[in-house]
Amino acid sequence: MVISDGAHPTTEVSKAGNVSLSSGQARDLLCALSYLHLACGQGAQCVALLRLIVGNNSQDVDLLRILAYALISEGLGDEALPIVDRLDTLDDDPSSRIPLTLLRSHALRRAGRMDEARAVFQNYVSLRAGTVLNDQGSEGHHDQRPA
Repeated sequence: MVISDGAHPTTEVSKAGNVSLSSGQARDLLCALSYLHLACGQGAQCVALLRLIVGNNSQDVDLLRILAYALISEGLGDEALPIVDRLDTLDDDPSSRIPLTLLRSHALRRAGRMDEARAVFQNYVSLRAGTVLNDQGSEGHHDQRPA
């Protein structure tokens, strides 16, 4: 089924109930609305809204990230873990590694897998400490002046 009035972006609803947005503006609006639900403590509404949009083959890193966070906030760590795995595969931005490690730790904790959660969190702490040390080292290098 296709929903359109000619003046607005086309939205397609599949037989499985998934919604496909054909406009960047519609996608951005969905992200903002989902985040607003989440920020207002309405994680269940956020999850429901995102489940309509994020299918099994979604490649949209931003939507997946919000969905994973919403699932974790709702205590659904077991459901968040496959989303975190998908993010790990899709998000090749090096700056995402550290936050994704923390997200995985929280998902494992919410799934009741405390030993794994602790190990992943220790990995996060190590990665974060390495980043801080590298940042401080590069700052110190720039401050050195010739004698």
